[in-house]
Amino acid sequence: MAAILFGLAYDDIRLAKHAERQALLALTPKQDKTKGYTSSASCRACHPSQYESWHKSFHRTMTQLAGPHSVMGQFDGTEVQSGGLLYRVYQTNDQYWAEMPDPEIMMKAVMGGRRVDDHTYLIRTNGVLKHLDLSKIQRVNKRVVMTTGSHHYQTYWVEGSVRNRENNQDETKYGNLLQTLPLVYLPKERPAAADGLKNASAVGQWIPRENAFMTAPNSKRMISQWNHHCIKCHSTAGNPGLNEDGLNFGTKVAELGISCEACHGPAAEHAEYYRSPLARYKEQFSDAPAAKVLNPAKLAELDHKRSSQICGQCHGVYIYNDAKVGKEFASNGPKYRPGDDINLIRYYIQHPTTNRSKERDIELKQNPEFFRERWWDDGTILAGGREFTAMRVSACYTKGTMSCMSCHSMHDSDPVDQLKPGMRGRQACIECHTEPEYTTAVKQHTFHKPSSTGSNCLNCHMPHTTYALLGAIRNHQVQSPSAARSIRHGVPNACNLCHLDQTLDWTQQHLAKRYGHESLPLNAEQRSTSAALLWLLKGHAAQRAIAAWHAGWQPARDTSGTDWLAPHLARLLNDPYGVVRHIANESLKKQPGFGQFEFDFIAPESERARVAKRAITLWNGLPRNDDDADGNAILIDPDRQLMETAIQALLKNRDERPVTIKE
Repeated sequence: MAAILFGLAYDDIRLAKHAERQALLALTPKQDKTKGYTSSASCRACHPSQYESWHKSFHRTMTQLAGPHSVMGQFDGTEVQSGGLLYRVYQTNDQYWAEMPDPEIMMKAVMGGRRVDDHTYLIRTNGVLKHLDLSKIQRVNKRVVMTTGSHHYQTYWVEGSVRNRENNQDETKYGNLLQTLPLVYLPKERPAAADGLKNASAVGQWIPRENAFMTAPNSKRMISQWNHHCIKCHSTAGNPGLNEDGLNFGTKVAELGISCEACHGPAAEHAEYYRSPLARYKEQFSDAPAAKVLNPAKLAELDHKRSSQICGQCHGVYIYNDAKVGKEFASNGPKYRPGDDINLIRYYIQHPTTNRSKERDIELKQNPEFFRERWWDDGTILAGGREFTAMRVSACYTKGTMSCMSCHSMHDSDPVDQLKPGMRGRQACIECHTEPEYTTAVKQHTFHKPSSTGSNCLNCHMPHTTYALLGAIRNHQVQSPSAARSIRHGVPNACNLCHLDQTLDWTQQHLAKRYGHESLPLNAEQRSTSAALLWLLKGHAAQRAIAAWHAGWQPARDTSGTDWLAPHLARLLNDPYGVVRHIANESLKKQPGFGQFEFDFIAPESERARVAKRAITLWNGLPRNDDDADGNAILIDPDRQLMETAIQALLKNRDERPVTIKE
């Protein structure tokens, strides 16, 4: 009898979970198997090891249905102010909810109105212009139905349905439109892999979305819908399904996240073909490409450019070749399939300085902010997630055969960066560059010890000068170190990002002597003050972020010492940009004596200023050593006192240009 009751109870639980999942699916993009797609589940039986390695990747968890297996955030009643508006997150059983200002009204105000101040927008209602105070918008409870991200941080999407007050039923006014919850969850300790949440910390921090991105202060509020923006790169074969009225969405995807078919192409015919035992047997004796799908890593199937375009689906800056293609995507999803020539439907934008032409000069003059939000002023890529854009102007790609797959793989690789084994050092380059100065006589080329980080090709030719995800990542433009670009355009260079204590004058002299670089005129600061400190204290927000990140980068700390950086990083704890404060704090905690330093980077300005002063006081009280660094370059005098007059002069003349980075 007990067994029967247990079985009935189990069935009830199973049916309840099934009903819950069906309810969730009704609010989110539908799975579409009408265009030859079949989903990653169909790949698992025949390709178990490849499926397992992909399943551990963060590409898989790029977008997921919200549930205990996917949600990292603590929905425990926490209240967070975002843009001065209050949001509360809470949980009911396995459902996640947010109490928030009505996102539909927010959308209309921010996307269709004109900003008057932080809380007030001028909107047109029934043909009449009216002021709308966002702080007085009706509050609603919205279910969180989907997640984006599972590595650096996670953001969330709420249902787009609205409650009919007359019958108390949900109505889908805009179809399955998903609105943003303008909060981001930062895990205290990031998960080691994306395979569930068992490796994630139980404690983290909710932050306003505007503090998770490099966004200029006083910018327009960040409002977005998943269906027509994020769908392009955060799903496989995402189809917005926008109706002719331009308001209602019938969004579909082949699969949430980046799945097998995003890279190998639609696999329904492939799976059907190999259901035959005879077909599987014949495959064992053939070197021909597998029927109906392709392998991007095999040059026999695709050349290096065509294979890289598969990654370029998401990792590039582009517009559609004509408006018809863009409209077709909005209604029916992407026409591109892996293996096609993506240039037939897309125009990949490059900064005019990398390929000068009259047309591109006009583009720069007409859209200066568009370029500044994605590139450094010299044309080097600034925004993360644009690696294909960067690589496609490098000589390794244009004159050689380097592709994304030269270093990266979705299988048998590090799930964090998808790097193949051995691709964090010189091995990544000497596959092609086999001359002695790159292999057996390295010092002849690098002027560093062969075993040092200064002889790692990547540190010089792919420095961390791209910003993304609250930090710096390697630039995929593959260039040689240049003091000239730093002097003319303010782009941080590889030499000074490792030798944080050295000046631009020092770098220019070494590059001129060793490699014959042209020497350019320098001002007094460039001759006497560390380049890293000029970027950190006087530079614009992107320069400050990159310099602050390198203060915590181990090769730079090993090269430049760690006893002098803390008081300079402390100046950034009250920076106007939340991301700069966060990066500075992360690097500060790596300095001697600051391992347990507590700082909330989204605290009020007065509190941040107080903690910044406390950090400098703490540094002043640390024990002194005879070999502690000092000198004009690092703005510390021989008595171990900060050169406060010089520091304040740099801060007073800081480049306050508004910086927004479209990562």
